[in-house]
Amino acid sequence: LKQRALVVSYQLLLVLTASCRVFPKVVDMADVPAGYVNGCGHEFDPKEAEKSGKLTKDDPIQEHYKKGGFFGSITGAFGDKKTMYCHHMTTDCEPAVRAAKRQNIDCKTAEEVWNVIGRKPCCGRFAYDSKSGKLKCGAVVKKDHDNTCNGDTCLFVASGLDCPVPTWAHK
Repeated sequence: LKQRALVVSYQLLLVLTASCRVFPKVVDMADVPAGYVNGCGHEFDPKEAEKSGKLTKDDPIQEHYKKGGFFGSITGAFGDKKTMYCHHMTTDCEPAVRAAKRQNIDCKTAEEVWNVIGRKPCCGRFAYDSKSGKLKCGAVVKKDHDNTCNGDTCLFVASGLDCPVPTWAHK
């Protein structure tokens, strides 16, 4: 009887999986820019950034990550935000554009941008990690992410350079 229940449960799971499309849109690593990783695992602690004052809840840059519209205001109340990419924040949990301005750095190359950020090239995005309670950099997938890169959030764009996020990742 237990085996029969397991078989039925497994069959139901297969049907639900096929109909709900729960698997992410797989990305071929050849689609990732050369020399980049798609999700580096870097962790960003919003609570620590709030404590240190590097990125507070009322920081004007937060407007770039708020979802709009009626449903956006509802999901936003539960912490759902637009995509924050790994390259938006330095290793020290400071917005990269702000860090470069504070240090009077005018980046001319992608390498200089990554030096400000303090990590190796990555085109990943942050998502909440329930184990650590932090945001963790993971892979981007096809047509699933907001294009939040602009002169205020992305040091590449602010420096007149191409953003490292592949356009296929945008909704």
